[in-house]
Amino acid sequence: MSIRTLCPDPEWLGRSDCKQCGIRRTMLFSGLEDEDFDQLLEPIDNFRYSKKTLFYNQDERGNKVYSIRSGFVKLIQSKFDGSQRILRVLGPGAIVGLEALLQKPYRHTAIALQEVDACRIYTATLKHLEAEKPWLNEKVMDHWEQHLTIADRWINELSSGSVRTRALNLIKYLMEISGGNSDTVRFFGYEDMASMLGTSRETFSRIIRELKDEGVISKVGRGQVYRFTGLVGGPFCQDRA
Repeated sequence: MSIRTLCPDPEWLGRSDCKQCGIRRTMLFSGLEDEDFDQLLEPIDNFRYSKKTLFYNQDERGNKVYSIRSGFVKLIQSKFDGSQRILRVLGPGAIVGLEALLQKPYRHTAIALQEVDACRIYTATLKHLEAEKPWLNEKVMDHWEQHLTIADRWINELSSGSVRTRALNLIKYLMEISGGNSDTVRFFGYEDMASMLGTSRETFSRIIRELKDEGVISKVGRGQVYRFTGLVGGPFCQDRA
């Protein structure tokens, strides 16, 4: 199985049955009729990728995209000096690796932040379907637009202001892309979360301790699951006076 995917040790769940997909309405092929799936040039495979799985490297060329069913993928950009920064986190319903559709190198390195359930789609299949179903191109463009929106939010909400404000905005963002209406959020490693905010692990850890002491977040059971108990003044917390 390792020959068929970039994942070194994936758990193959089998051929994707898009007709029966429980979250199909949020996925790329939500508008296809059942008979349309018989026209696929290449089969769509469903894999479960373990935490830290490398999907692809920055500047690498590929011929696949990944449609996330559950879990989170971080997009990392490396700089000339060797440093790295997490520029985006994508969750359920998002597509990773859209650059491959333009035959362009991947702009980021994509790594699983936790166990990820994703469907692997060959770009040839997408292009064939776009030719047969022109409206599918609009769906792909919608995903491009979502990427731009997330990039804008990342700049506006996670790259400016105090670390406290950015940490709170990050918690809210992770709750949003997790899907559902739960008031809980699963933290990733502090190193990763600090990288998302462009700060040190020590500073991020201190902010989280403060938020716990103030009752803004509270730990739920074991592990890194926290309940977000709310903020004064709306969803985006402002710095305290």
